[in-house]
Amino acid sequence: MQIRTPKKYRGVQRRSIIGCRRLTFYLFMFALIGVGIGILLNRETFAPVVQQAFNEAIGQLEDRAATMAVPEPTPTIDPQNQLIEADNYWRQGALGAATELYREIAPSLPNSVEIYRRIALGLINSSRYREATSFAERAINADPFNPDGWAIHAWALDWDRRATEALTSALHALELDPDHSRAQAYLSEIYLSLGQAERGEALVDSLLDADPNSPEAYRARGLIRQEYRYDYAGAREDFQTAYGMADNMNLFALDIAILESNLRNYDIALDFLSDVLEADPRNEAALLLTGKGHWGAYGNPAQAQRYLQDCVDFNPDHLNCQFWLGYMQNKLGSIEEASLSFEKAIDLGSVNPQHYYWAGFSQILLGNCARALNYLKPGLRLAIEGNYLQFAADIETVIPQCDPTFAGRAALDEASDN
Repeated sequence: MQIRTPKKYRGVQRRSIIGCRRLTFYLFMFALIGVGIGILLNRETFAPVVQQAFNEAIGQLEDRAATMAVPEPTPTIDPQNQLIEADNYWRQGALGAATELYREIAPSLPNSVEIYRRIALGLINSSRYREATSFAERAINADPFNPDGWAIHAWALDWDRRATEALTSALHALELDPDHSRAQAYLSEIYLSLGQAERGEALVDSLLDADPNSPEAYRARGLIRQEYRYDYAGAREDFQTAYGMADNMNLFALDIAILESNLRNYDIALDFLSDVLEADPRNEAALLLTGKGHWGAYGNPAQAQRYLQDCVDFNPDHLNCQFWLGYMQNKLGSIEEASLSFEKAIDLGSVNPQHYYWAGFSQILLGNCARALNYLKPGLRLAIEGNYLQFAADIETVIPQCDPTFAGRAALDEASDN
């Protein structure tokens, strides 16, 4: 049997016309409309605020995206190990290898005058004088009050045949330190370059009295004795003394080799050059002199070409290596290759009439008279202006092979006057 429990009587409940939720909604809408009307009526006031809020939101999003894209920072490389390795190469005389390492680590040590000085010295050692000047300037920038930077800058400029500029840098180095030994030695060489050899001689003699342990001073006096006094025995002694004091400085060995080559003591010269190349196989000056030495001593163009080709491979912009490589290629019968080497030497800025003679003569051998005259006539002018009488005579001899109407150097003078 089911028991039915009667429900409690609640009466009739009437619904409210406006419910609570609906009332809240209407109030919110009226408020929103009121705010919108207020903003509309005062848009000039609210517009910058809204724009700023919008920009800040966009900026936050961009910063978050950029942060997500940036890689983790890499640790700074400690150059200490490379510096030790470079210093070891330097002491051993492997200046080429040392210079390359110094160049790699220089950005990590931008205030090291000594590193930039060594780079400049290494580039001078490799006959890269314009580059040496650039790194010497960086040595100055590293510390303008350090005379070492100004001194090496002076020497690099002097090697680059800019003696007047070199004089200014050398004198400034001595203003910073009147007793700076290297600056005085370099200044002596600069005086020699400027045609003031006696002044340079007096300066270097005084320097050696004050500092008898300066290899740079002995080197400077050796140059003056060789080029001004023609005292080759005295020059040899000074160069050997300098090299004995600093046997890692291949420049001093090259000085001896050049002196001995000029005296036609090729075997002695080649012995010194062999020592340089053993320590520094990429030394371009040594490769050039060795190539010329093998030709002068033994008349062996094939052996000479090997060293000169190495020089060009290491530095295609080495003007003299390009010319002498062409000379040996010509001797070996590779006329077309020789012509390219001669042209390269001239393109690099040669003003040597000998180079123009061979560039022109190789074109005659190849049957290119028009190109031959493009080298021979400017070469003749250079020979006349420089008073190279033998080269002038040689060029005058071959020009008629391509220009039968050529009337000699007088014709050039008349053409230039007109």
